[in-house]
Amino acid sequence: MTTSKVLTASLCGLDVELVSVETDLSQGLPALSLVGLPNLTVRESKDRIRSAITNSGFRFPMNRITINLSPADTRKEGSHFDLPMAVGIVAASDSIAPDVLRTAAFIGELSLDGSLNRTEMAAALLLGLREKGIKKVFLPEENLNDASCIDDMECFPATHLKQVLDHLSGEWDIVPILTRSEKNGAAQALMRTDIGDFSEVKGQERAKRALQICAAGRHGLAMYGPPGTGKSMLASRIPTILPELEKDEILEVTKLYSIAGESSRAKCPAAERPFRAPHHSITAAAMVGGGRQPKPGELSLAHRGVLFLDELPEFERRTLDMLRQPLEDEYIDLSRVGYRNRYPCRFILIVAMNPCPCGYYGDPSHTCTCGEAQRQRYLSKVSGPFLDRIDMHVRVAGVEYAALQGAEGASSEELMEGVLRARKMQRRRYVEDGGGQDESGTFDICNARLTPEQTERYCRPEGEAEELLRKAYSVYGFSARQGKKMLRIARTIADIEGSENIESSHVSEAISYRRPSEMGGGYDA
Repeated sequence: MTTSKVLTASLCGLDVELVSVETDLSQGLPALSLVGLPNLTVRESKDRIRSAITNSGFRFPMNRITINLSPADTRKEGSHFDLPMAVGIVAASDSIAPDVLRTAAFIGELSLDGSLNRTEMAAALLLGLREKGIKKVFLPEENLNDASCIDDMECFPATHLKQVLDHLSGEWDIVPILTRSEKNGAAQALMRTDIGDFSEVKGQERAKRALQICAAGRHGLAMYGPPGTGKSMLASRIPTILPELEKDEILEVTKLYSIAGESSRAKCPAAERPFRAPHHSITAAAMVGGGRQPKPGELSLAHRGVLFLDELPEFERRTLDMLRQPLEDEYIDLSRVGYRNRYPCRFILIVAMNPCPCGYYGDPSHTCTCGEAQRQRYLSKVSGPFLDRIDMHVRVAGVEYAALQGAEGASSEELMEGVLRARKMQRRRYVEDGGGQDESGTFDICNARLTPEQTERYCRPEGEAEELLRKAYSVYGFSARQGKKMLRIARTIADIEGSENIESSHVSEAISYRRPSEMGGGYDA
């Protein structure tokens, strides 16, 4: 035969499109033409393919070769097209029976000597192929771990193009590996050991309580205080009290990391929730995503996990204000001419900041050296609307020497018990209501994202609790948004305590996280 068709895949945002690599050999001067909107990386593969086929011991056809990447109206990018195009050329020259190619897909980058190199974004491609019903795939051996989170994918790992071609022609057998998705318990335990435990943080029990509420209801948290009080240490330990990712969430997070080129997590999918802590010098494009071919930014890489912004006023104000819409919508659209990519960004936002440039304003143990104008200029780097979108605000003060030498406080295991109790109550409540499932099919069981109607239904205080809330509105002048946030926080506190009713103590604690302070734009504990 003089034509062949080989299956592979292409990425467009989070979507994976099945691509047919159609190869035709015709009479004419020897030439190789690529059509179907290939990008520069794909067009450059012509020389790699010719050398790889020749150095693998096969004859490169001296014909006019036309390769069409179908569908022809979508952009194709990535070095993983090397292997399917090489297989297509050899198949078109009658070396491979066409029946073998109909049920399998091929991904892989070729070296000039025919070796198969690791392919970026392989995990996302494999997940997309599985969703399209393709259960057999030929891939580089180095990419085998990328399929470890996928059920019932028959993988044929190879290190050289010759192995693939010999297998297809019946001269060699690659032993297929049937994948079974399992949570990597060893990796999970190691990662959590590296993070540390809340028991290592002496004192700061109120901040630990705030982080427990934050984890239980997925509420945002802002921590204020002088340097050295443990704000960063506290925030870095929140993964130890977050529930593990469910199976669908692991696939979703793995896909995002694969697309972004974060190979460490894509190669070893973990049940631990992501924790991202970008430096304050990060650009707006790196934060929200972007590039000529838009890739996920830190917001999307924190999806289903935590985004921690330390030294908040040091970030560019424009970068922070770009977070306002994603915090509300939980997704971000990256648009370019002709197409638009939508990436999810559903995360817990935790921020930490000092009250002034020197860090000691309001600290009884140190003298602040900043003037009032200097302090206001420092705080004005963070806009009020951005801070207003953060549910909880807590001051983290210094710890007395006696407390540092005293007994350990609440451990991660103890805090986790309350988080799991609250999550269980929320799952039961919102699944029964039928409104707990998000667009990906995963049950979103958090109080922080309740609609106004659900807030009215599930967060209604009664008796003393309602009277206390009414007085708080009068005294502190809360806006409607702040009032709804307080109710949702009170609902989470009640869930941690295992209470179906919102009591006055729950409302009182919720109010304490929203009380205006002297710190311009901030809140006091």
